[in-house]
Amino acid sequence: MIVQIDDLRINMKARDWCKLPYPDHPKGCPNYGQRATCPPDAPLIYNFVDIGKPIFLIAVGFNLENHVNSMLLKHPDWSNRQAKCVLYWQGSVNKLLKQHIKQFLWMYPEYITTLCPEAMGVNVIETARRCGLPIKTKPTKNVFKIALAGIAK
Repeated sequence: MIVQIDDLRINMKARDWCKLPYPDHPKGCPNYGQRATCPPDAPLIYNFVDIGKPIFLIAVGFNLENHVNSMLLKHPDWSNRQAKCVLYWQGSVNKLLKQHIKQFLWMYPEYITTLCPEAMGVNVIETARRCGLPIKTKPTKNVFKIALAGIAK
């Protein structure tokens, strides 16, 4: 799915979401402060792309519920948390998103993309909802991997 964004939702607090604790990571994402694409080193979105020019959302969906059910059939002794683990599905979804990005850039070679818009201060969930994507904060059925594309600043 490729959609032009009419209402980019910028919220610098999104950069701090990476520090929120989650299972086995009490200090949040271990990449925070370790990668150039992660906060606090990631550039702010308005320093990365010209927000006065068209910006696009590039998204791929994944049926997490079907994946979990399939994994539980294969591994009946697993917990739901094990069956949901990103290690078993995120790589293939990232690969698919990168294929969509490649197609987009073939059509729009003047654009640049980011796979980490939150790190740049974009509220991806609000932006995606305003683009009509049925995204949820804590998905149980469908998950989305999202990239943004814009003209370099």
